[in-house]
Amino acid sequence: MGMMDSLAGFIDNEGLAEAFAVRSDDLEKTRRPLLDGIVRTREQFAERRTINGGGRWWQAQNGVVAFTVKLGGTPLALSGSATNHIPEARFMAFLDKLEQIVNAGALDDALKTNLAERAKQRSAASRGGRQRAAAIGERHPSIDRKNWENLTWAQRQKVNALYRDGKNPDGTSIAEVGYKPDAPL
Repeated sequence: MGMMDSLAGFIDNEGLAEAFAVRSDDLEKTRRPLLDGIVRTREQFAERRTINGGGRWWQAQNGVVAFTVKLGGTPLALSGSATNHIPEARFMAFLDKLEQIVNAGALDDALKTNLAERAKQRSAASRGGRQRAAAIGERHPSIDRKNWENLTWAQRQKVNALYRDGKNPDGTSIAEVGYKPDAPL
């Protein structure tokens, strides 16, 4: 057994990486991002302020507000759904009630689950490579192409640009010939 092999008994890059990435059990810290988001949403809605970049949790249309809580980019399901629809006239009362529920600790388990999921994503990202699981129905050449890891940075950029334009790597239109992630460059 070599000297470097003797270190393997100490290292656990799977389980301990996730444990390292999990935040503390301090309930105030766990609730803070959601409470801050509620305050920010209340201010934005009151002023009908728009934000560029999609950082807003709500959209209003036809007297209805579509509300999606995203903590660290991960949706937090309320009432079993990531996006909930509330009558516009009752949205501020909804936010007040949501704030009371968070402060009472009723969402602590959901917040801890959300934190654990984000910690898994961070630890997978820190291990390097493409460890991210594709969402159901999600497709992209970086997920589907067999030799993606062997492409140079420039080749990946080219494939990404073509895909954004609705084209396969060989330049053919996806709408016309179908999705071919392994088409030659």
